[in-house]
Amino acid sequence: MTIVTEEIYELLRNEVTRLRAKALFGRPGDSVSIRIPGREELLIAASDTEELRPVRFDHEGDDPEGFHAAIYRTRKDAGAVLIGSTPWSAALASLEAALPVLFDEQARHIGKTGHPVPLGRRRLALRTLRRGGNVTLYGDRRICVGTTPNRVVLNADLFEKCCKAFVIAYASGDRIHEVPALVRYIARGRLERDKQRAATSYEQGRIPEGMDAY
Repeated sequence: MTIVTEEIYELLRNEVTRLRAKALFGRPGDSVSIRIPGREELLIAASDTEELRPVRFDHEGDDPEGFHAAIYRTRKDAGAVLIGSTPWSAALASLEAALPVLFDEQARHIGKTGHPVPLGRRRLALRTLRRGGNVTLYGDRRICVGTTPNRVVLNADLFEKCCKAFVIAYASGDRIHEVPALVRYIARGRLERDKQRAATSYEQGRIPEGMDAY
């Protein structure tokens, strides 16, 4: 095992610990992975085991490893991927409504999520992610993409807060306002630049820097 691989293992362990501490990971069926820089491989952890498993990007199948691999093939900028459910993401999925862009930070780091994708339609979920948003709902689970391991934790935490705010507002019956279109447009441009820079960094075999600000 190389020094780089040891560092990657430690990155994933830290990510799992942080996600568990925030109650963003740990339910049955949850899984999280990070890209191994310089390789066409990922390292994955499931909620029901302490084992960390390397998986090649060309792995195919209906298992979680196959789904994660397909996401990395779809998103060259992805440095980490989280798939799983929380009570608030499940509540949002039950509404069968697209999450509006409610906050500046959401526009900047998550983007447009689109309508929930029915469970079992993985190709549709991948097409939704290909459009550029960093989160999409798949059944009652959310798929979070981050340019770095730290960024996926921040995105998952931010999405949880957005879900809570929207579900409560939706239940109240009050009118819900999105952030202004100009703000969304500027944020989308910055998000796209981040993705391009991250993809270039991974092509060069390194984790991108400067991606972890809120």
